[in-house]
Amino acid sequence: MREPSRRVLLCCETGHGSGHVTTLATVARALGPGYPCQAIIPEMDRADVLSPVCARVDRGAVLARLPGRPAAGAFNWAVWLDNRGYGEPEVLKAQFDWWALALQTIKPALVVADYAPTALLAARALGIPTVAVGAAFGSPPATLPCFPELLSRDQAALLAPVSGEPAPSEDAICACVNATLGPLGVPPLARLPEVYAADLSLPHGVSIWDPYDGARNLPLVLPFDSMPPLSGGSGEEIFIYFSGLELTEPAIQDALCRLPFKACLVAPGLTPDMARRLQENPCLSIAPAPLPREEIVRRSRMVLCAGQAGTLALAVLAGLPVVALPMHHEQLSNALRAAEGLTSVRMVPKKKRSAETILDIISELWERSAIAAAAKLAAMDLRDGYDGAAQHAYRKAILAMMRDKGGGGARL
Repeated sequence: MREPSRRVLLCCETGHGSGHVTTLATVARALGPGYPCQAIIPEMDRADVLSPVCARVDRGAVLARLPGRPAAGAFNWAVWLDNRGYGEPEVLKAQFDWWALALQTIKPALVVADYAPTALLAARALGIPTVAVGAAFGSPPATLPCFPELLSRDQAALLAPVSGEPAPSEDAICACVNATLGPLGVPPLARLPEVYAADLSLPHGVSIWDPYDGARNLPLVLPFDSMPPLSGGSGEEIFIYFSGLELTEPAIQDALCRLPFKACLVAPGLTPDMARRLQENPCLSIAPAPLPREEIVRRSRMVLCAGQAGTLALAVLAGLPVVALPMHHEQLSNALRAAEGLTSVRMVPKKKRSAETILDIISELWERSAIAAAAKLAAMDLRDGYDGAAQHAYRKAILAMMRDKGGGGARL
């Protein structure tokens, strides 16, 4: 008798951060060689993260923000979906058709989706089992009666001016999805959050800034292959991670040029001109490649970042104080909630940023030993909330689900 296919398709539909491909690669490693993987991602600049664990990596249809949409007021996932065409039948159908054809061509036994709601819908229409993964912010539970407000209008305005447009109607978007995709095989949605329904949802992150904490049926997965080491308190530099956009902001540029403490910058999007300018500061070194987590923790006294889920999680789980300079909604949500719950996390919103403000807060965290002690105590509490390393959590949960569905999960 022919053995069932074990091919796994790893999907990401939008998002340019390294966290998306890193998560998918972690799932592939968790499943092991018995489950051959293929990946479809929105941009190929980080395909090298997936290439070692995938037979092939391709660029797919990108779920892009529609041009001309005004900046959101209060933010929730109805706003996000509406801005990406979920209320526009032609846009939604084109995106769905692309994913449906890809799935029919590849014929995977399992779809693993990070920031890929249309891929989830296409898999549901074709009867393919699904696993939803990704950062907690972008993984709303499908059981919600409606999408809650993640950022108020006043909070969103900390990033950029917001429009006076009313929030989109969830009922109208849901009706558009049902009318457009129902004839193509997608079962009708009773509520808009069901866009994110999957056979198994395994978001990762830190519960203290999970906007859906209390609404999930499983604990969050550790964001890393293994728990980072706990800081020993001997680090003597600032670890800085900026993905690129941050360094276009004059206040941040000026703060780094004037930084009076020893610091190491990792910035994948750094331009040669900006690198030359920053290197005029003798306190600042630029790492030519990402640093191992263990080295970051050993060398660092504190962390400066935008509030990216991965870097923020590394800092708080290692017990390092953090200054966050958010650039978009997810980073703002992470940083606001983290700063609210932890005295060792400080957030400087874009609307209030100046080089002086950034440097003053860095100096405060650098000099106050009580803040470092609080960071370490909080880390020890947060570390107790995880059921082992990410690979273990993914493998255990996904293979159990595949076993229940007859997908060959019993053979380890």
